[in-house]
Amino acid sequence: MCNVDFPNKLMRLNVNLKISHKGFILVLVPLVFELVFLIILSVLLQKAEEEVQRQVRSKAIISQANALSKLFYDAGVAMGGYSITKSPLFSDRYDKIVRQIPMDLTELSNLVGDNDKQQQILVRLKTITSDGLKILGEAKSAIDDNRVDVAQFRARHMYKQIRQLADQLQDELKGLTEDERKIENESPEQQNRSRTMVKVFLVVGVVVNIAIAFLLLYYFLKSISIRLNTVTDNSFRLARGQRLNPPLTGADEIAQLDDAFRSMAEALAEASRKERAVIENAADVICSIDMDGKFVAINPASYESWGYYPDELMGRRFIEVIVQEDVPETIRSVRSVRGATGKVSFENRVKKRDNSLVHVLWSADWSEKDRALFCVAHDITQRKLAEETLRASEERIRKIIDHMIVGLLIIDKEGRVESVNPRSESMFAMRSHEMVGRHIMSLFADSRIFSVNDPSDRAAFMETLFTKANSRIGEFDCLNARGEDFPVELSLAEFEYGDGKVRYMANILDVSERREVERMKKEFVSTVSHELRTPLTSIRGSLTLLAVGAMGALPEQVKKVVSIAERNTIRLIGLINDILDIEKLEAGKLDMVFENSPLTNILERSEQAVSAFAANNGVTLDIQPTNLMVHADGDRLVQVIVNLVSNAVKFSPKGAAVTVASEEIPGGMIEIRVIDRGRGIPESFKNRLFQRFQQVEASDAKKKGGTGLGLAICKGIVEQHGGSIGVESEEGRGSMFWFRVPKAQVIVAPVSAQPATDAGMVTMSLHQ
Repeated sequence: MCNVDFPNKLMRLNVNLKISHKGFILVLVPLVFELVFLIILSVLLQKAEEEVQRQVRSKAIISQANALSKLFYDAGVAMGGYSITKSPLFSDRYDKIVRQIPMDLTELSNLVGDNDKQQQILVRLKTITSDGLKILGEAKSAIDDNRVDVAQFRARHMYKQIRQLADQLQDELKGLTEDERKIENESPEQQNRSRTMVKVFLVVGVVVNIAIAFLLLYYFLKSISIRLNTVTDNSFRLARGQRLNPPLTGADEIAQLDDAFRSMAEALAEASRKERAVIENAADVICSIDMDGKFVAINPASYESWGYYPDELMGRRFIEVIVQEDVPETIRSVRSVRGATGKVSFENRVKKRDNSLVHVLWSADWSEKDRALFCVAHDITQRKLAEETLRASEERIRKIIDHMIVGLLIIDKEGRVESVNPRSESMFAMRSHEMVGRHIMSLFADSRIFSVNDPSDRAAFMETLFTKANSRIGEFDCLNARGEDFPVELSLAEFEYGDGKVRYMANILDVSERREVERMKKEFVSTVSHELRTPLTSIRGSLTLLAVGAMGALPEQVKKVVSIAERNTIRLIGLINDILDIEKLEAGKLDMVFENSPLTNILERSEQAVSAFAANNGVTLDIQPTNLMVHADGDRLVQVIVNLVSNAVKFSPKGAAVTVASEEIPGGMIEIRVIDRGRGIPESFKNRLFQRFQQVEASDAKKKGGTGLGLAICKGIVEQHGGSIGVESEEGRGSMFWFRVPKAQVIVAPVSAQPATDAGMVTMSLHQ
């Protein structure tokens, strides 16, 4: 019963093992057998080798024993010959033998090894040879000393003693070689038995190993092959849509593969269901068309898109729903699909059931296996309407550009003109094809001085333009085809074309008329200012004399009128002076002298200038002391501070204080602050506070006085110093006006024999 159940247990174990483990066993079992086989074989070979070595040692011991016996006899013979002849030949031979005998004994000892019996014999051999050599040595000494009586006595007894020792030596050597001769005689037979055993074991081992390997291979391959055939059959069943075989048992890779295959089959079935659901619920029309051009399958989207139910279209030719004008092109497109390697797209119009038209984008793919055309029809009506709207919009934009009074040039990153509008053609007196491809630098008057063909000049010009892109660059002089100069205002905007490359749009405005107007305005202002200031100064002097009674006492009513006239005259003179300062600032003709000055001196001068005005308005001045130094035009800074403090005083309530403070800030700048407790400035007015003729309220000019130019002048002066100006204010709580100017510069004394004069003073001209 146990033997019957064993194969089943083995099979269950086999199906539970992984293929890698099966392969491991398939290799390991024969390998273990071969290893055991090799170990036993090596043992047998070692024994055979030991037998051979034993025979060789025995022969060597016998040979060495015989050589020792012969040497002993040769020593006696040599001594006998020497005692008779006293020939050196016998003496030398004797000496040679005496030296050789110990060496042979040592060699014999090495051959014997640890054999106790032979070692005992060897000890006796050493004693015998030692005694014999001693006798022979005494005889030789007597002969060498010419002791005749002793020599004769020794000669008579020597032969007898030597003969006895030789007999003993022979007996001992016989005992030593007796066992070795026995081994020598038995060894060939023993060696033959060992060799036969090795051959038999080798053949049996190889046969058994091959049998085991084939049995294991057959067993494992049979179990794997059957299960793989099951998996292969399942793949065919899946392709035919048939039911799969029962699942394989076990935990090996084949069982896992079968399980994964079943999961894949379920996933494919689920994907097929989802695909069908997607097709059934898709917004686009999905259909297949046979070789005759008839619908063989179509999804429900046909009703929403075209107004036809799928049953109404099945079996109909698809060109029946195509607008007649689009049929020829559609047929050519469909025919091209069969020769294409991928999807082919084409557009046409479909006539709906209600005779309205739908723009459709078809994506078609030909299946040679099904001999059918698979199509997806996407409604692009809205896209077509958008494209039409876009074209109309582009046309309107084009018309606007064509009628603009500003010249527009599209240039690339190298500065080459790519397109122009009609205004640009009229400005430069060139047609568009004459301007396209030219470098923009050639359109400016500077091209007369700098060469457009010089890479360095061209690069410098383009760097000037591109560094100020997306902003107003400034005014330039351009050159038309007739060689005439005309002023323009240039601005540059960066944008990206549809091709992903950066382009620049240059807006060129002809400012010839504006320049002429500005020139006339400046001439008018300059003329009026100079023509009015002299008589007004004279009138002010006359009114002052009248007011103080220099022309005699005036009635009170007349005094009041004269006082009003004097104030208005002073206001007009201040207005003219402010206008002149503004014009000088804009023209860059306001000369300034920059020097290192103590800020405290500037603050003291400012306080002296405005203290009386503050006292008349009931306002206290708080000028905080400082030891800071500034690099500035002192007179112009006094003008700025007096203006700011005067404004603060005018808008401060009686009893309030106006504070002037200063401190050094990072960046090498000095910040001066003028703080009041007045009504504050509305948030909406802060952005235009420093513009010309701007006041918080229109009535301020009449109530408080002023021209509306003071803050604009302050801004211009501060910016000429390389500084900035601003305000922080909260309505009902007061304001803080601040401005920043450079701190004093460190002056390095020049290495010269002549003394430096005005070392701290630098004169800068703002005229450009």
